[in-house]
Amino acid sequence: METEIPVRDIMTRPVITADADLDVLSAAKRMGSANVGSLIIVSRDKTTGILTERDLVRKVIAQGVDPRNLKVREIMSSPVTAIEPDASIRDAANLMLRAGVKRLPVILKGKLMGIITDTDLVSGCSVGLNDILSDLLEMHRENIHFEQPRGTVSGICEVCGQLSDNLENVNGELLCWSCRDGNR
Repeated sequence: METEIPVRDIMTRPVITADADLDVLSAAKRMGSANVGSLIIVSRDKTTGILTERDLVRKVIAQGVDPRNLKVREIMSSPVTAIEPDASIRDAANLMLRAGVKRLPVILKGKLMGIITDTDLVSGCSVGLNDILSDLLEMHRENIHFEQPRGTVSGICEVCGQLSDNLENVNGELLCWSCRDGNR
């Protein structure tokens, strides 16, 4: 029988936070100096949003907006999908999959306790790892298959299951170089 590992056992703490009135350039610098991919946005000790690298790329860089003249509140994602610390990592993986997010603030009675990411799920557990990996791979696989890929893409080889930066579409399947060589 599988033991359920609680989120609290693998969550990261302390969480790097910011105020919604911080300018986006300062927020990006904070993310860079802390080597994190997101900031949890708090106001009066209440979690109000999350700022991710994806928000910066899509809403600032791709739009050509000056990050010095933009406040975090204008581009943060809100409301935040969160989880409680006693929830299992299986529950966290399922919630991430359903919500299409890669980061979950861990909140207990309105208080920010930590954060868990898809990477934490993979690196922090061994029990039930295959099921969790399967769910995460499925989440990322859906992102790859919106269009028929042309050229090379990154993802999971559909034959051997290995992560590759050089997948190519062969007869409707995304294959790594090793599987392509064996199937041509």
